Amino acid sequence: MSQAISKKSRTPVYKQQDLQTQELREKGLLFCIGIVIPLFILIFWEVTTRQGWVDELFLPSLSGIVTEFLAMATKGYAGTPLITHVLGSLRRVFIAFSIGTVVGLSLGLLMGYYKYVRAAFYVVTELLRPIPPLAFITLFILWFGIGEVSKVLIILYAGALIVMLNTIEGVRSCPQNKILAARTLGANDLAIFLYVIFPAALPSIFTGMRVALSVDFGILVASELLAGDIGIGYIIQDASVFFNVEALFVGILMIGFFGVVSDFCLAFISRRIVHWQG
Repeated sequence: MSQAISKKSRTPVYKQQDLQTQELREKGLLFCIGIVIPLFILIFWEVTTRQGWVDELFLPSLSGIVTEFLAMATKGYAGTPLITHVLGSLRRVFIAFSIGTVVGLSLGLLMGYYKYVRAAFYVVTELLRPIPPLAFITLFILWFGIGEVSKVLIILYAGALIVMLNTIEGVRSCPQNKILAARTLGANDLAIFLYVIFPAALPSIFTGMRVALSVDFGILVASELLAGDIGIGYIIQDASVFFNVEALFVGILMIGFFGVVSDFCLAFISRRIVHWQG
């Protein structure tokens, strides 16, 4: 009798281990699939340029880009160390992203929760929303000069609107039955906002932050293209003027790399905070 009970008690453990093993195998398979396609693209890229199927004036070889990157890392670019260009761009984008997130989050929460605030700012936000940030670059340079302020503000403008709109939708998508249940239990407006509405809006907020961060990197390059002598955007602009295609691709790939790393970090934080989404 005791042996039968012990066998029954061990059965769920075995099933749980099998499920964990199957989950690990599936994750490993998905990881391999995600690696194979980019690896194939890189190999195909190198082969086509090495064999002369594509003129390296239009598409440089991958090895040539790596060589150019190493040269820039050791000697710098345009008399400035590469790390200075990288840190200058990252500083601009993360300052603008941080301030833009605070501004967009604050306005989004207020407009989503209070209908009078939403009515007050609705026309202004709807008017600004379809206007591309690049349309304001010349005006921002005219108003704030060609220094850091104009670059940060144009990036901030691009990201803040995205965070604000996603926050509004997150707040308004909170189920009414949860709000009514909290009121029935005696919760006041502040408690409902902090413990019901805000957690329900967090998934949309983080989605807006991730989209805003990717847009910020794109606007960063555009702002540095027009005015500046330090930054990854400046490298791209200067390399295009002198037809230095390898350096041009170094700048493009660096933007992509830092954008992917930043998005991965933000997604990691999102999974830890919004853990109930899985």
